[in-house]
Amino acid sequence: MTSLGSQIANRKTNNLNIIRLLLALAVIVSHSFPVALGSGGDTRAEPLYAWTHQQESSGAMAVDLFFFISGLLITASWLRSRSMQDYLMKRVLRIYPGYMIAMVFSAVLVWVICPEFRAIAVVHPVEWLLLFAQNLLYLSSSSISFQGIFAGNPFPSMANSSLWTIPIEFYCYLAVLVVGLFCLFKRRFLIFLAFLAGYQVYTLGLFAGTSEIEELLICFLSGVITWLWRDKIPFSNMIAGSCLMALLITSQFRPWFSILFPVLGGYCTLWLAYGPRLQLSRWAEKTDLSYGTYLYAFPMQQLFAMNPALRHPWVIFGLATPVTLLAAWLSWNLVEKRFLAMKNNVRRDFDPGAGVEAAASTLNPPPAPRAGP
Repeated sequence: MTSLGSQIANRKTNNLNIIRLLLALAVIVSHSFPVALGSGGDTRAEPLYAWTHQQESSGAMAVDLFFFISGLLITASWLRSRSMQDYLMKRVLRIYPGYMIAMVFSAVLVWVICPEFRAIAVVHPVEWLLLFAQNLLYLSSSSISFQGIFAGNPFPSMANSSLWTIPIEFYCYLAVLVVGLFCLFKRRFLIFLAFLAGYQVYTLGLFAGTSEIEELLICFLSGVITWLWRDKIPFSNMIAGSCLMALLITSQFRPWFSILFPVLGGYCTLWLAYGPRLQLSRWAEKTDLSYGTYLYAFPMQQLFAMNPALRHPWVIFGLATPVTLLAAWLSWNLVEKRFLAMKNNVRRDFDPGAGVEAAASTLNPPPAPRAGP
């Protein structure tokens, strides 16, 4: 039977960018319900949330898979990077530029169209600007989750609810860096044991009401384990079908869908990514709209929700999606792609001992080889 590693190696193209774009659209679907109806509205009507008996919403499932895919690809990125600086620079270039522009856009938007927020912010402008600068540096969004923002909307005080996952993802990148520096990726069995321990904690937590952060971390770690053990994981249509069937069955039995999803949902995603050839795969390889869609969807939805006549979840979704895709296209072509092109620049690996070794070799050159007999 073909292994997952062989399947990945044999595929020149994959469907990951299309999958991530679909996941970003699923987040828009999920957010359309609280944006239109409010946090106290009948958000249980969200399709997947209703189908799974309030186990997982479309947005939660999408973010889980984002973290699973990220764990897979980021581990591969570390193992392929020339140095720590090379890895870290690639991660910074992927996250920070697009995030910063989206933060500035969100801040300008609420300043212009939210007079209630403007009236509060102008009282202490220096404090708000310092908070905004801190948010840019540390990937936080507290300066655009503030009293007076979209005050008349069903979901007030929130300019961009999606940004809370960005710092968690970046911290996962740093965790991979630390594990890599200690050469623990060479001991994949130890990482597998750590995953099992974390998975047990996550499973027990589901019965007690686990947090979303724990779920994201276990999904990321599931992706890490998948990459490390890809040579042992079989790639099979039958296994993918069995995983899908198990998820369909457990969707009716709480909390078993949430328990199995980080593993079974991840396998189904990889089957879709490296199995069938989707027609848009080549286009999506050159145009990745998933990150921009995730960054700009929520403020666009809030804009349309300002009109009471438009406050229906599917109306919000239908109106916000094309505008969001346009913003994502601009973000990709004007910001993300330009900065990602810099990741191939040659960077010098920092080695504190390199200068000392070079000086020593100059002062004490190696002896010349002796002539043969």
